[in-house]
Amino acid sequence: MRSINEERVNASYLSFASIPSSVIATGDLGTALRGAPMVVFAAPSHVARKLFTAMSSLLDEAAIIVSVSKGIEIESGKRISEIAKDVLGSSYSFVCLSGPSFAKEVVAGFPTAIVAASKDSAAARTVQNDFSFENLRIYTNTDVIGTELGGSVKNVMAIAAGMTTGLGFGSNSVAALITRGLAEITRLARREGAQIETLMGLAGLEIWC
Repeated sequence: MRSINEERVNASYLSFASIPSSVIATGDLGTALRGAPMVVFAAPSHVARKLFTAMSSLLDEAAIIVSVSKGIEIESGKRISEIAKDVLGSSYSFVCLSGPSFAKEVVAGFPTAIVAASKDSAAARTVQNDFSFENLRIYTNTDVIGTELGGSVKNVMAIAAGMTTGLGFGSNSVAALITRGLAEITRLARREGAQIETLMGLAGLEIWC
């Protein structure tokens, strides 16, 4: 927080990027959430429930929750949107923002495309309009289930692909893992109610980037 507020850089991450003076870092949840029309939720999945609980009495009634968290709650097997609904109810618009987007490349100006998924199409379009930038294009869909599962489960396959390469196997092995892995992820997502098109798009195929 000190480096952001005083030096205008994040000393731990992206130290080469200058942070605008209008951005203020704070450790106080009330200060961060007070009157905010849009809240970006970037916490690890294992603390999501605790943080949503702390946020519940501080959120503006019309706030849009934008989740960039990728993960599934270990104890319950629930996705971030399901945890949010458990704790906050259904009164808040929830948008899942996911896709192949390494922060360093976005900041460096590399063309990037991601997806904003929400059952509330208006909220998804709001996120699309507010977050889109010169090199960042955001698509929208209504398939929160597929977008969340694709963003979470693909990490397992990505680790496996890295292990395959580390063991010294070649392109044939990695290709087999990739194609069969995507088929398995698609079957899982379909069983949970996702749309197959979602897994063929930015939220699913990002595993191989």
